[in-house]
Amino acid sequence: MARRKVVDPDANKAEADMTPMIDVVFLLLIFFMLATKFKMPEGTLRSYLPKNKGESNSRPMLSENCRVTLLYQADQVVVYADQAQVPTSDVLDSDFENFTGVPGPDLIYLEQHILRRKDTYVSLGSDSSLPVVIDFAEKVPYKYVIDVLNICAKLEIENIAFAQPETPMD
Repeated sequence: MARRKVVDPDANKAEADMTPMIDVVFLLLIFFMLATKFKMPEGTLRSYLPKNKGESNSRPMLSENCRVTLLYQADQVVVYADQAQVPTSDVLDSDFENFTGVPGPDLIYLEQHILRRKDTYVSLGSDSSLPVVIDFAEKVPYKYVIDVLNICAKLEIENIAFAQPETPMD
């Protein structure tokens, strides 16, 4: 009788050392983590927001700031830049203005005013940028607040605060 050869099933298996593969995977992971550039989130504003709904003690204590006040009077938006009224625009350029038929403030005039203030601003502390305080009334469409923010961003002003418009004391 012929004898059958007994084959051990584990004898012909090749063993692979997993250590080099794990090392390569970790090196690739570290490479991609270091090589990735993360995009800054858009729409973030570095600004001071009042915590207690615009009471007078919530205003930031800024010296020599540029104050832009937006009020809603007689179905139109009236803008004051440092207590001087901004003239109205000649064009109806937003949905709100087309709906009411009343033009909004002249944004070019407002931009020039803020630019003049920025150019003549002398810093009193460590922050060298002009502080801008934006006051807006309750019924002012947000479009105008965003327009003022866009002007500040265009002029590279980062020190922006929001406050409730000052009301005369009775």
